[in-house]
Amino acid sequence: MALFGRRSKRPVAPSPASRGPVRVPATGQSAAQPGASAGAGGPARLAALEPRIREIGEDMLARARSHKSGLLSAKFYSDKLMNWSMQDQNFKVQLFRFVDAFPMLRSSEEIYDHLTDYLFQPGVKLPPGMETTLRAGGLAKGLTASTMAAQIKSMAGKFIAGTDAASALDNLRSLWKDGIAFSVDLLGEACVSDAEADAYQAKYLDLINNLPGSVASWAPNPRLESDHLGPIPRTNVSVKISSLSARCDPIDTEGSINDLMRRLGPILEAAGKAGVFVNFDMEQYALKDLTLELFMRCVERYDFAAGLAMQAYLKSGEDDARRICEWAKRTGKQVTVRLVKGAYWDYQVIHAEQMGWPCPVWGTKRETDACFERMTEIFLDNCPREKGQGGVKLALGSHNVRSIAAALAGLEARGLPHSALELQMLHGMADQLKHAAAEMGLRIREYVPVGEMIPGMAYLVRRLLENTSNESWLKAGFLDNADTAALLASPHVAPAPAAANGSVNGAASHGSGAAGQDLYKIAPERHRLSPAPAGVGNNRPFFNEPFRDFSQAAQRRAFAEAIERAVVPRIANDKTPEQAAEMVARAAEAFPAWRDTDPRARAAVLTKAAALMREQRDVLAGVMIKEAGKTWREADADVCEAIDFCEYYARCAVGLFERQRIGRFIGELDEAVYQPRGVAVVISPWNFPLAICTGMTTAALVTGNTVVVKPAEQTPGIASIMCDILWQAGAPKDALHFCPAPGETTGAALVRDPRVALIAFTGSKAVGLDIIRAAGDTRPEQERWWGVKKVVCEMGGKNAIIIDTSADLDEAVLGVRYSAFGFQGQKCSACSRLIVVDPEGEDGPAIRHVTQRLVEATKALVIGDPMRPGTDVGPVIDAESQARILRYIETAKQEGCVLELAMPVPPGLEQGPATTDAQQGSAGQPGGAKHYVGPHIFSHVRPHHTIAQEEIFGPVLAIMHAPTFEEALKLANASPYKLTGGVYSRKPTHIEIAKREFRVGNLYINRGSTGALVARQPFGGFGMSGVGSKAGGPDYLLQFVEPRAICENTLRRGFAPEL
Repeated sequence: MALFGRRSKRPVAPSPASRGPVRVPATGQSAAQPGASAGAGGPARLAALEPRIREIGEDMLARARSHKSGLLSAKFYSDKLMNWSMQDQNFKVQLFRFVDAFPMLRSSEEIYDHLTDYLFQPGVKLPPGMETTLRAGGLAKGLTASTMAAQIKSMAGKFIAGTDAASALDNLRSLWKDGIAFSVDLLGEACVSDAEADAYQAKYLDLINNLPGSVASWAPNPRLESDHLGPIPRTNVSVKISSLSARCDPIDTEGSINDLMRRLGPILEAAGKAGVFVNFDMEQYALKDLTLELFMRCVERYDFAAGLAMQAYLKSGEDDARRICEWAKRTGKQVTVRLVKGAYWDYQVIHAEQMGWPCPVWGTKRETDACFERMTEIFLDNCPREKGQGGVKLALGSHNVRSIAAALAGLEARGLPHSALELQMLHGMADQLKHAAAEMGLRIREYVPVGEMIPGMAYLVRRLLENTSNESWLKAGFLDNADTAALLASPHVAPAPAAANGSVNGAASHGSGAAGQDLYKIAPERHRLSPAPAGVGNNRPFFNEPFRDFSQAAQRRAFAEAIERAVVPRIANDKTPEQAAEMVARAAEAFPAWRDTDPRARAAVLTKAAALMREQRDVLAGVMIKEAGKTWREADADVCEAIDFCEYYARCAVGLFERQRIGRFIGELDEAVYQPRGVAVVISPWNFPLAICTGMTTAALVTGNTVVVKPAEQTPGIASIMCDILWQAGAPKDALHFCPAPGETTGAALVRDPRVALIAFTGSKAVGLDIIRAAGDTRPEQERWWGVKKVVCEMGGKNAIIIDTSADLDEAVLGVRYSAFGFQGQKCSACSRLIVVDPEGEDGPAIRHVTQRLVEATKALVIGDPMRPGTDVGPVIDAESQARILRYIETAKQEGCVLELAMPVPPGLEQGPATTDAQQGSAGQPGGAKHYVGPHIFSHVRPHHTIAQEEIFGPVLAIMHAPTFEEALKLANASPYKLTGGVYSRKPTHIEIAKREFRVGNLYINRGSTGALVARQPFGGFGMSGVGSKAGGPDYLLQFVEPRAICENTLRRGFAPEL
């Protein structure tokens, strides 16, 4: 395509007689001493450059506006769909969501069906005439589908140069003829398996080995193939590190770097031999430090022309810039930094708020632009001035004339020529600016994506969003023709509040609250997940305890040190029925005093316990890693959930014991209030040995009940620590009793004790049903105490996730993998059945593709010691569990299910390392003995097969087929368990049907089926999954109290207090 609309005429630097050229001082001549930049002179230095910045910017903008052809003038924005998307936000959202799903649609019927499904959503206003066309039906369906398909492919073609290097070569050659260099980028941001990583490596090697030969024959262009120090490579390739490893996870930075370098090594060696420049792209914030460390190690190990993208929207941007500059000077390495604003802003803001973490990106465009200029100054300060001198060359990745002008002014101030700076812009965007830059004699390089349609969709949608955003500089500059002064305004000066929303460089706030606060700081009030009773905790509503951010090295180190020193208490499960009966007697005797304790005092016990857990949370995680075999993230999440239960129930309980008036009848006072039940027995599981035990125990305590805790026999250590914390927090010893004991004897006696009013249980269906039967057997002596026992019982699940034909498989495969094999599948919420929709049968292309990707992705999991950060799959809880899981596996084989994957356990792992007497081995086995079962995947599983019906509680997944989404729902709902379920779909109607008809307690859409958060996803099911309300929800505490209604006649001889 003609980038400037003038294919026949190459842009050249203007003659001195042409319109006012930008002045370029000779090398060595400077308007100021080198180094007197933002790093040295700060804002004053930048302020001094303002007149020159505006002069350069006005010149460049005038040049660009004189070239009206190109994508960012009429060609893109005159498109009816794009034009309408900028007028109607709802239309834009639904159109772009359809574009995202488009590559998965295989027929005209599917395209038409999905398009109408999206565009007829409530609130969407269609462009004139479009609704009539879409509703026409009949032959118009095919025409509509083909027209839309052609339009999307055309849009993709504007931003994506080809499917591979060969198909993109003509585009690259045209760029070179038009005076523009290139950097080829392979599309694809999700690598879920080693096989996919190997395929990406092969593609990169193909580019590096074959592209230079073709490029070498092109005509010389000194401006494009040399900088201020000499020749630079013609061929430039960008790599995404996440595409080269299925284990690119900062929690195990060393392991990730080793795996990445295994594939990067041959790429970089080939690049060095072929004279190819390799640029490391920067992706999400979580990978930032890993990418920086990987880049520095690669440059030190391999001899190649190296570059690195760095992001100015990160608040850490300036520190990151100094880190790279200091390293380059210290090691004598010359590298190039591609400075960009950043492409994942929305994701970073959303993810930070979801996690309760500080937002890593600036909250306004102005702040990002200001950081971009400050980082530019840092890099220009460290620009090498001679060959062999360590430092950073700057490549400016921006379409913002103000940002470019600031860099050019900075060059002049340091006496550096324009050839010391490279401008990089995206393929298909900013054609006018490229033309203007070429006229000004600047070196221009296009970032040119190549790849297939499916991996390219994420890139395309980002470009569409960028071009239609009201904050787009290009849109403001070339469509809206915004005022030049506004476009070139300094980002270092905050505009007046009234002007903030109207300026392209304004301060419209995103990702921040009042006064620019990060959302995590105002999250309790923003979301109001609970009441905020005065005097309880910090007097604010509840918000979840944030997980550890293991992308941060300091948090990784602290966690590793803490879990290493964690000690599992040696607790014997030896309490007898007689001892348990004595505990119940003392609890019954203590009940009246605890019942009558001020509810705020009871709540204070919970908030104090939460604080104590918070102080030692990493050590508590270490205890569970050693006792239950939890991996790092699983153990950390368990502690966070325990803290959440304490904080949430403390806030929810107080109001239950304050009489609430019903109505406003004069002369009649109607009130409702709750009272505690009596003695509660808590029987907790081993799979969430702190969280669930804490949740049930604190719910009973805070509502005024006395409690006897009978923990799982596999994990009494962490339960004993929980009781110690609650006692330390102020729970009376007679109100809370710890009873480690066998379930068959002492546990059975506890649930049958007539003095017990309430039983809270989480565990197997068999034990749960036995408890329900026992509780219903009301003996005469029980009537003297509390009457019929209340049972809160959670018993398990046989959970299904459905993947339909529109699903994003990058998300679905990873979500299913974690849901099925996280904590070895030992969760009642785990995905045990995967139902794949494929209209072409159980051996159709959709189910084959899902199965293949899932199997390969699962192979990438690491089976190992859970004390190691890189372990994904640890041991199962004990030998009995291992034997049960293996029996199910053998049964599946015998019944004819097809074994797609049986991951072997690494030799010697089950023996485990020797441990001291103070430490138990993983999964509660003294001396380090462990029991492992690798992930297993079966396909061609039918509804009558055992593994499709029974809860396995291990790493075994059954893949089932459904011809339609409706049939998939029938399969999912066929189980008597009704706990969790999931759907991966990008079809609005399917999502709505699932919300209405998928009969489970917790339904998850386009995410995994595990990991419910307190207050946000109250957890619990029905059917054979249990009885009772949802843990971590507003109704849960009602199970631990009895309601009372009080009616007082306040009328006295015709007089009422209200009158």
